[in-house]
This record gives sequence, C-alpha cells and structure tokens, in this order.
Amino acid sequence: MKKIFFSFFICGCFFLFAEERPLYESTFNPKSTGIFLPVKIGEKECKFLFDTGASFVVLDKGMVPLLGDALSLREAQARIGVELTNNRIITPNGELDLLLYKAIPMKLGRLQVANRFPYMTADLQALWSFSGEQFCGILGMSFLHQFRWEIDFKKGKLKAYIGAEPYMGEYNTRSPIFWSSSHIPQVNVNLNGKDVGFDIDLGDNGTGRLLKETLVFLEQNSQVLAKHEQTIITVSDQSQSEEVRLKYLRFSDVIYPHVIMQVSQQNALGRGFFKRHKLVLDFPFNMLYLQHYEGYNAADEIDKSGIRVILKEGKLIVFDIKPLSGAIVENLHKGDEIVMVNGKKGLSIFELRALLRGDEGEELLLTTKREEKIFTSRVLLGKAEI
Repeated sequence: MKKIFFSFFICGCFFLFAEERPLYESTFNPKSTGIFLPVKIGEKECKFLFDTGASFVVLDKGMVPLLGDALSLREAQARIGVELTNNRIITPNGELDLLLYKAIPMKLGRLQVANRFPYMTADLQALWSFSGEQFCGILGMSFLHQFRWEIDFKKGKLKAYIGAEPYMGEYNTRSPIFWSSSHIPQVNVNLNGKDVGFDIDLGDNGTGRLLKETLVFLEQNSQVLAKHEQTIITVSDQSQSEEVRLKYLRFSDVIYPHVIMQVSQQNALGRGFFKRHKLVLDFPFNMLYLQHYEGYNAADEIDKSGIRVILKEGKLIVFDIKPLSGAIVENLHKGDEIVMVNGKKGLSIFELRALLRGDEGEELLLTTKREEKIFTSRVLLGKAEI
C-alpha cells in the first residue's frame, strides 16, 4: 500500500511540475511584412497570414471552387451566432463583400483550422506585390482564439499552447484582453489620461491606427508632433490616408515616444508595435504579456526617399517615385528593376525598404535594369516628413 501511494505521489508531482509542451511551433521571417505560416489544404501547402485583426479565416478567391456555394445570411448567422444586416463589411483593409462559406479541413501542423465558423474569401493576390509574400489565406480569430500564442519576433519563432493554465513565464508588462463586437481582441491604451480601446492587429505591419475622432482628441491635447498624406494599398482599393507622429503612446504604464500611427476606421496596435517585445497572447485567460527587447522604446523610423518598391515575379520593381524633402533621386524611373544596391545583389524587398529608411544624407547607388539595358541610379536620403 505504501509503494502504491509513493508511486502516485511521484506521478502527481511529475504532472504538476512538468513543463507544458506546445501543440504547434514554427519559425517565420521576422523581417517580413507579417507572420506567415504554412497551412496544409489536402496535399497542398501554402502560406497563411497570422492576423488577430481578422474575425474569420480568409481564403484567396482563387480557392472558391474548393468551398462550394456561399452560405445564405441565415446560414451564416446560425454558424456565427451574430445577426448580419447585409453582405458588406468594413475592414482595416477596405470594404469587402461578405461572402461566407462552410469551413473545409485545413491543418496548421497538427491543429485543425476548420470549426463551426465559416470562411471568407478576398482577392489576396492583389497584395502579393506590396507585401512581398505570396500567401493564399489569413488565419483569423475564429481559429486563433482557442489557443495561447507565444511569439518571439527577434528569433522568428511562434508556439501555440492549449492554455489549460494561465501563462506563468517571464514578462515586463501585462494587460487584460477584452473583445469587440466583431470578436477582435482589444486592450486599453492610455491617451493623455484617457483609456481608449485598441484592437490587437498583428495583420497590420505598422505601429497602429487611429480613428479620426481619436486624432482630433490628441490634437486638442497637443499630442501630435506632425502629420502627412500617404498612399495605402488595401484588398479593395488604393487610397490616400494620413500618417501622424505622436509625442508618445502610453501602454500598461510604459511610455513609447514618437510613434507613427495611420488614420483609419479603427483604433489598433499593429505588429510594428508588438514586435518591440516578446509577445504572449493568452486568449483562453484573456491576458496579454510583453517582455521588452532592447530598444523597445525607440522612435519609429520612416522612409526617407519617396520611392515605393514592389516585388513582381521575384524582381524588385520601382512602383512610384515622389522624392521627399531633401531627397535626391537621379536616373530612376517607374518600372525599373533594381538589381543591386551599393554593389550588393540578392536583397529582399524587406532589406531594401530598410535601407530606404536609413539616415538623412545617406547615399545609395542602385544598379537598375530598364528595357534590358543596365543603368546606375543615385538616391540621397532626405528628411522624414513626420
């Protein structure tokens, strides 16, 4: 009897103190415009964007033949549990047709993506050139909410846990998570002494977004240092938007000076904010944890050239040129292919964009190709507009 009790005690201690093992783990490119993970659909594997700012799983419209007929509003409502008044939806990426389909089996590692929530479709291929990634889907909150996600942006590592117990690891700050009516996770951000709900949006590559009325409030309290117009690309359109540089942002009693935010239809914190930390999203227990990296409170950097580059058929192509104040752009045309920068070949679009955010006065010598002829172009970085 003593032996049985002793064995039970040892086993109990083992389970009590054994380290929780992840259900899923993967690497990703930390320099990319998002967290892209491999999802398997049948025998095919393709990249999906990890997006906490999306309510549902989204597939590229080219995959509609796999999905069958779209659900009626009544069928969609039954699956979602939310009343839908029409078939249009406004998102940070533009206004979309709300076409919902019954979920089909897909796997992220061992995790089954499909559940009772339907899938949406969108023209994701339109974003490939600007994102620098060829992806065929988005993992939204209808799937992500089930797990605890631990994301190391420095190392490019992501892990998912079942989250049976609250997160017990290291952190510097934490904040409760609450949920919007669209089931998007939110946290409170302190703006000049006022707590304001912000979406957690890891699908947004920037630091974040502000509602127009939020911007007005900040301007009235002298919290806006500068602002300017910029062109943005969404899944439905190309449009103009304002970018603003704030004196500071206060989150969980930590000050982040001189952050850059985009004026939009939501208040949100994007991946550009969260990648300053090791991030834990403990959705089962509605908590967010941040562990600061060195330089977490550095001011946001911005392009200082006025050159927009896209990735087209694996080539770096000049999409637009509007030289900024103090910038000099010589012998560079729209449509040119950039072959080398300062003698270095094989740069990724992310590395090139980082070079264009360099120091004011820095010179870049570009080797370009135009109509099969080779040219040398010169770019002198100017002053950031905000």
